[in-house]
Amino acid sequence: MRIMHVISSAAAGGAEIYVKDLSKSMSAKGHSVFVVLLDRASESGRDAEFEASFLAELTQYGVEYGFLGGLCRKNPYKGIVGLSRLCRIFKPDILHSHLYYGAVFSLFQFGVPHVYTHHNIKLKAKPFFYKFLDLRTSAYIGICGACTKLLKSVTSRKVVHIDNGVDSGRIIVKKEYIPSRPLKIVSVGTLSVQKNHQLLFQAIAQLTDQDFTLTVAGEGSQSEKLKHLVEDLSIDHKVKFIGNSNNVKQLLHDSDLFIMSSAWEGLPIVQIEASLTGLPVLVTDVGGCSEIVERVGNGLVANVEFEDYTAKLKQLIEDESLRQRLHNNALENSQHYKVDNAVERHIELYNRLKRQLPSHA
Repeated sequence: MRIMHVISSAAAGGAEIYVKDLSKSMSAKGHSVFVVLLDRASESGRDAEFEASFLAELTQYGVEYGFLGGLCRKNPYKGIVGLSRLCRIFKPDILHSHLYYGAVFSLFQFGVPHVYTHHNIKLKAKPFFYKFLDLRTSAYIGICGACTKLLKSVTSRKVVHIDNGVDSGRIIVKKEYIPSRPLKIVSVGTLSVQKNHQLLFQAIAQLTDQDFTLTVAGEGSQSEKLKHLVEDLSIDHKVKFIGNSNNVKQLLHDSDLFIMSSAWEGLPIVQIEASLTGLPVLVTDVGGCSEIVERVGNGLVANVEFEDYTAKLKQLIEDESLRQRLHNNALENSQHYKVDNAVERHIELYNRLKRQLPSHA
């Protein structure tokens, strides 16, 4: 099958990493895959080295790629024309978009089924926008139960629930749980309003008598603000910012506890990575975070409020036997979230849509 994915960029975001994993696995299974990216790192000020590594990995697995150019965000006509050009060259059997821009551009590509995956629990468009997408979108994918329910509330088209997955090559399994002294806590994610690091740092400020350190990996618009907050809370001796990490799998393996404090999510790739690694986790009850914990049994779920989050973080720091049990559960129950399972479900959907093409053409 010839599969074309449309994503925003070769960036460190969960959706982009997930599409890279899907594309590599689909290619390894004999499918021809082309990844369309909207813009380059040089156009948006992102890490050029990370982009180069991302694209080199696609090439290594035989995945083709091309760019539409950042101007298409302001001029949709350029995006439509650019995607049409790439479709004429690649001739996809399936056109699968992972962002709103791509979904709109895909509406003007005829004779091929369109799939759209929304990667978050929040809709950034008004519900009526989905009536527009419904005109030529063959199916939607919800990446968790919560996202699937949300999509079903705004579209009349088929919505398929396919949990996110992670490539095993990006995991170093923590086979034994021997906690460090001090305990190594890790948080990985964009420094943005969504990730709600303020809640995490305020909780840390109440637990400075505990023996732990926190490593924060990621960059983003809130970077300077959060670094100032850490100083204002006098927890800079506990918290270390390391920016984007090119070796997240080693960072997770070398840690003892993974934590998130998000205000909203979809089905976080990094939480899946932490679970497959074998880490105990603390997450907030947003999007599909609790779904992973319920299936795997490797963590605690807190409300997005200070008292509950702080109490559960304190419990995990203090209770080594609890962390050991959660580690064991992670190793035993997390295999559902390997990317090959997601690929199998995607290919099943693609094949169904190909057979139904006359009704959507």
